[in-house]
Amino acid sequence: MSDKSIISQIFETEVPKELYHYTSSTGLMGIIESQKIWTTKIHYLNDGSELQLGFQYIREEIESQKGNDIRSENELDEMIDALDSIKTINMSIASFTAEGDLLSQWRGYCKIGDGYSLCFDGEKLSEKAKSNFLCYLVPCKYEDTEHRLMVKELVSSAPVSGIPRNPNPNNPPLQKLGFSRAALLIAPMIKAKGFKEEKEWRLICGPFEYKRAQFRSGNFSLIPYWEFDLDLENTLKSITIGPTPEQDLSVEAVQGFLMKNFSARYSNEIPKIKKSEIPWRSI
Repeated sequence: MSDKSIISQIFETEVPKELYHYTSSTGLMGIIESQKIWTTKIHYLNDGSELQLGFQYIREEIESQKGNDIRSENELDEMIDALDSIKTINMSIASFTAEGDLLSQWRGYCKIGDGYSLCFDGEKLSEKAKSNFLCYLVPCKYEDTEHRLMVKELVSSAPVSGIPRNPNPNNPPLQKLGFSRAALLIAPMIKAKGFKEEKEWRLICGPFEYKRAQFRSGNFSLIPYWEFDLDLENTLKSITIGPTPEQDLSVEAVQGFLMKNFSARYSNEIPKIKKSEIPWRSI
């Protein structure tokens, strides 16, 4: 059995050969034209309950450690206070999945008849993330046992003030970040078991300054985001057209769009274009 921490093991999980990002036609055009993907501030995710699940586990672990010898009462109280003020930290994410043609993903991330799944080389995408010391490409975890081990390590090991406490070379993410930032790195990896089929991976980045942020309109407020350079020439492998009654026309249009925007920049051939195997009526 490995003597490395549970979080170190998760961060060293082998990245799938292919990772997919589901988006709309607007998202597709934006990614290809800018060669970047948007990483949205964690607190502005479409489903705010996702982050709250992680915070719930963390709060429960903090309470469970009161009275033991791992942390002082003052440290644990500081952690509770940090969770209450954590919205000021600009951590952001972009979502990927190991499943490139999944009905729940088409339904959840794309409008009917307006969905695309961009396939990226997982290893090269991971290398791109590692080249930025503020970014991590990590898998989401769906099992309660893993969740509790993750937050136990977080609460037991993360430096409350941001200064390493008992530095552990096998656990660099927690030692480089203070508790608040580490919590915003770990919490988004915790997802309910019902979403397990998605096999989601998340690009988690930050903290960033607002002066580097850009903003888009949302349903309830402006939404801050930061751009991540995808290095499309080396990472983008293919594009799958989602379920639509006009797949052939969509393929032709995407092909033309890539010829204009991809071929003009890179010597590579345009990425392969595929069609979803999910029947239109299933949507």
